[in-house]
Order: sequence, then C-alpha cells, then structure tokens
Amino acid sequence: MDRKLKKLQQPRKGIQYIIYPETREELSPFVFFDAGTMSRNDDGLFIGMHPHSGIGIITYFEGADLVHNDSGKNNNIIGDGGVQWIRAGGGVWHQENYIKKENSNTEFWQMTLHQLWMQLPPELEESDVEYQNIQPKDLPIVDNVKVIVGEYEGRKSPLKVPYAMTYLDVNLKANETFEFKTPPGQTTGFIFPRNGNIELFGDNLPLNHLTILENNEGSIVIFASADSQFVLLMSRPQNLPIITQGGSIHTSQVTLERSLARIREIGTSVATK
Repeated sequence: MDRKLKKLQQPRKGIQYIIYPETREELSPFVFFDAGTMSRNDDGLFIGMHPHSGIGIITYFEGADLVHNDSGKNNNIIGDGGVQWIRAGGGVWHQENYIKKENSNTEFWQMTLHQLWMQLPPELEESDVEYQNIQPKDLPIVDNVKVIVGEYEGRKSPLKVPYAMTYLDVNLKANETFEFKTPPGQTTGFIFPRNGNIELFGDNLPLNHLTILENNEGSIVIFASADSQFVLLMSRPQNLPIITQGGSIHTSQVTLERSLARIREIGTSVATK
C-alpha cells in the first residue's frame, strides 16, 4: 500500500501550520507546528518568558545556539542542530533565545526553526515539568537521515517522549529517492519540505506548505528533482478532546482551568525575581 498526499495546509502568519481546529483534530496528537527559515542581521531571536501547560514541545533548530531557562531553573545551552523536549505538564514559564553563533563572521545569517507542540495524554497533562536537551553530536545520522525522535534503520534517537512516533530530517541529492515504511500504528503524519523540490508518488510538495499524509501504514516514496531537505513526522493518533487557551492545550475545561491557576501562581514568583 502507498501512503500518498491527503491535502496541503498553508501557514498562518507565514510559519504556523497546525492551528485550525479541523487540522488539529486530523493530526492529533500534533496540535501546533511552527517552521521556517529566517534571515537575520542581529544577535539572535529572543523570546521572553511565556507560559505553557498540557503539551509536550519538541524544538529542533539549525544555524543558531539555543539558550534556555525557565521557572523551574532548568537552564541550558543546546548547540546548533540539537533538539529539546519540554513536558510542560501542569504549567511552566520559560524563555528561549536563539543566539547567533560566536564563530559567525557574517553580518547576515540564517536560522531554521521547527517547533512542534503535542497534546499530552490525560495522565501527564498536569504532571511536573520535564526537560531533555540533546546536543547535535548525540543525534544519530544514518546516511542522509538524521533521527530526531524514534528509529530509522536500527538507529534510535536518545530523545524519550510519551508517544509512538517518528521524526526524521532527510537530505536528498538531485534525482535521489527516499523510501520508508510507516512503523505499525503511526497513521497520523505530515511532511514539511524545507528546501528544494520533492514529489510524493508524483505529487509535487510545494515549499511553505504542510503535506498531510493519508491515514494508513503504507510506504512513503519521495523523489527529489533537485537537492532537497524535508522533515517527516508520524505518530499513532490520539483522538482526545482538544481544549485550548493561548499556550495551554488540555483534554478538559477542568484540567485547563487548574493549570491556568498554576500558571498565574508561577508567574507571580517569576515576576518578583
């Protein structure tokens, strides 16, 4: 069986792809995805303290170093090409600063950001905060495939998440083909073309669009007519109620309100520091 293009999703505000209720329901547990490459002539992208709850956040980036700190004193620096997992649970405030690399000698530079939010299952949506910071040297690379989450050709990512999922970053040369069989049960998924020109079973996958895949366990075959790069994400579907408010996404109004109360309490202590 082939796993073909189901539909294309255009971004909101240029970088936000999973935002509308119908798309979230279609791709659950994936509930938000920011992605894109930006050109800069400053010291970096600085995102100040802001709250989350009820979600797990996977941030994968290139071209900058990530300086992170939060209300739970989980502070770290992750190098260019690394990945971070945040289990926001019952509430956290954090800030993320994507810093121009010290060895960069150019005034203008580029960074690429992929940030994925995943709705936590009920047993974790009010849990304690958890972090995993994976440096680029610790992510497996098999030929032209970097393993962000899950497994490829027997190589497993060290990132541990509470989902049966696969997250790959694939580079293809012109006229190369990538073939991958969907792991059992991972019938929710999408492709994000980063650059170049790729086709999925003859369907062109345009840049600046999210390619939502058919819901089956079929094989994925991608052909590159030019040097290309894309990320591929798949997961078992979750099919839970999705209740949202800002950076909080929960399975019920009750858990949302409890977490918002915790966020307000944490925010008071953050503001006094």
